[in-house]
Amino acid sequence: MVVRCTGKLLNLLGGQSVALVDSPPSTDDWYANLLWVDQRKCLLVAHAGTLFALFVADIRVNDLRPFERRIVELLTGALLEEGLPSDALGRLEPNVRAQSEPSTVAAGQSSRGR
Repeated sequence: MVVRCTGKLLNLLGGQSVALVDSPPSTDDWYANLLWVDQRKCLLVAHAGTLFALFVADIRVNDLRPFERRIVELLTGALLEEGLPSDALGRLEPNVRAQSEPSTVAAGQSSRGR
């Protein structure tokens, strides 16, 4: 499972907490971004192949650690809440590989906005 993260999210998680990989884009990938809504951090995760989206409002960095396990728990919960099996969009595994998404932000750089 590859989660393509924006620089904002990677900075929040800290460089040591995720394993970065370099792999070609796939429809099985997930894209994750950190947003600010009403001065609160929010997480937006979308599946590349289906655009199935998960939005988590008012999230804290501790809610995302360890990232590999928490992202799988959040996505599994969202799929089950929609009445879908946890593997409906591919196998969700706790050994997530994060990748900085170059089309949004390169790793280590801050994105526009907050």
